[in-house]
Amino acid sequence: MKSSSAPNATNEASEIAVEAVQHSSGNWLTVMISGLALTASAVSLWETTLRQPEIKLYVSENIQYTRDPYGPFEVLAVPVTITNSGARDGAVLSLQLEAKNLKTGQVEKFKSNYVADAQYFGGRDDVAARVKRPKTPFAPISVSGRGAFTGTVLFYSAGGGEKNLIEPGTKIEMILSVTLPAQTDWLDKALASTPPAATIEAEVPAFFPGALLSGDNAPLKVSSGTF
Repeated sequence: MKSSSAPNATNEASEIAVEAVQHSSGNWLTVMISGLALTASAVSLWETTLRQPEIKLYVSENIQYTRDPYGPFEVLAVPVTITNSGARDGAVLSLQLEAKNLKTGQVEKFKSNYVADAQYFGGRDDVAARVKRPKTPFAPISVSGRGAFTGTVLFYSAGGGEKNLIEPGTKIEMILSVTLPAQTDWLDKALASTPPAATIEAEVPAFFPGALLSGDNAPLKVSSGTF
């Protein structure tokens, strides 16, 4: 009797061991699947909700130069596109442009004073009649998550000096940069990044200064830069 019951006991022990292994394997598989699902959910949450704003600046080559007679000021009309590849909304407080005349070495800082549309380029300035080309004062730009802003920014020279920086037949270098809001949270500070400045070189065509003061524009011939 003992000899006949021994194999049965061995078989039962083997079956219990197999079931235990299968049960253990099933648990590990469940844990792995749950872990992968949790990881995917975390990645999705980061990409769709938590990811920091990632601002990038793009500059068109269709840059134009003019002069505002109410100053007078030198003006650079620069079409820009600002994108945000992050999930959270971002903002651009201001844009700065530093221009250098490569022939004379003169440097001038320009400020983002206005934003212009088609009406600006179709209008004219007339000081005697107190007529001004339509333009909108520049305000901080809000760029939604996964969104973009496109517009033409009018950069005005910081002061109306007697000596103009940009003259016919010269070549200029422009460095365009953005100012972003300061981060207060330590994690935001660690993850925040400022987009690199765009450096552009352009040749200035022949133009009549009087025509610029009345509303004409001189399109610059961009030779290199970031677009």
